[in-house]
Amino acid sequence: MSRLYVFLLAIFLVLSCTGKTVVETPDDTPGGTQEGFTLTVATYNVLKPEGRRTEMSMASFDVSQALARSVAETKADIIGFNELDETLTGSGRYSLSASCKSIVNYTWSLEWPNDVHEFTPPGYSYANGFAFNNKKLKLEESGYVWLSKEDDAWYVKPSSAYLRSGSPERTCIWARMTRKASKKEFWLFVTHLPTSSQGGAYNMAAVVNRYAAQKAGDAPAILTGDMNSAPGSAAYRRLISYWKDGNTASWGTLSGSSTKYYYPADQFTTDRSDRRIDHIMTRGCTAFDYHTVVVTYIADGQAWCPSDHLPVVATVEFD
Repeated sequence: MSRLYVFLLAIFLVLSCTGKTVVETPDDTPGGTQEGFTLTVATYNVLKPEGRRTEMSMASFDVSQALARSVAETKADIIGFNELDETLTGSGRYSLSASCKSIVNYTWSLEWPNDVHEFTPPGYSYANGFAFNNKKLKLEESGYVWLSKEDDAWYVKPSSAYLRSGSPERTCIWARMTRKASKKEFWLFVTHLPTSSQGGAYNMAAVVNRYAAQKAGDAPAILTGDMNSAPGSAAYRRLISYWKDGNTASWGTLSGSSTKYYYPADQFTTDRSDRRIDHIMTRGCTAFDYHTVVVTYIADGQAWCPSDHLPVVATVEFD
């Protein structure tokens, strides 16, 4: 054996011992790489207001199917919903889960009330919810609280919320989840803050921050929802004092009309950052590749969107 060969063999052995080798297996196979992973996350306000013409109501097959296609086109592993009601949360023909039944990997958690009454059970006006890919993810536990409009507080009981939260009532959903492949734990929070005319968004943003910090601690966390707060607003600035918003896009997601309740696709503007009110924010992980999904149905020879919001999608990377 030549001296040169021995020398080269020694160098190879040293490099082999000091180098780092990662053997990757498919993302959802137990024993996969622990070097990090990504999830596709979406947020979607599925407003179903009164006042739509019959052929444009959520009870129309074309509209419910367009809504389902909107959800499917996000290709999301997790999607948070806002403004659900009994029509969409129930088990009827036009429920969101029924309309999206072709999305076989989704587990739905839509039954989260968002309003309170003194003597009756909470209803589902402006309710929040979420769905997730149950092949990739496991839901460990979940729940929700009502947010206070004026105080630094949240409420678990409807009676407390009725007396103290202030109107409009708003909730924050929480869910502790794990990625099945790596057992990596993270938290999801879904909320819907008031509009500027309703007031309270600035205070509720602070409550969401403190609640998430107490609940999730140092674990990675994702916040989704219609915050009714564009970049630069006071509530938005308060949110990003705790969360990170990786989106620098200029497009908006809310239609320019607030009176029609049905929206042609061309009314969704592309250069109105003041209408970027639907957010995906993170802590301990990073969101990027923000984009919207546009799905339409035809009525009166024109293309319409099934909601006055577009689904917002991002990739979230975990270390």
